[in-house]
Amino acid sequence: MRSTMRPMTSVEGDPGSGLRTAELSGELRRMALHLETAAVLELRAQRTADPLQVAVLRRRAEQRRQEAARLRERLAACGLALPPRGQRTPGVTPV
Repeated sequence: MRSTMRPMTSVEGDPGSGLRTAELSGELRRMALHLETAAVLELRAQRTADPLQVAVLRRRAEQRRQEAARLRERLAACGLALPPRGQRTPGVTPV
């Protein structure tokens, strides 16, 4: 007998979010890229002696972190990313 239940991992993504699975995975990759870029910019700022360049690099790193946070919020609403540490429910372990 064949089951008529749909699989838990739908190809269409979350219907309430308006995003498809391919779009969601792309957003997840973009979030990771922004966080990695922010880390590299911060490292470059630590190695640079020029105070003006340090300020520019740190500002750009912060912009990347802010964009990653916006993407994280969007993904968390779809159940694909954890909310920031300060907004998580204590005692609940992610699956």
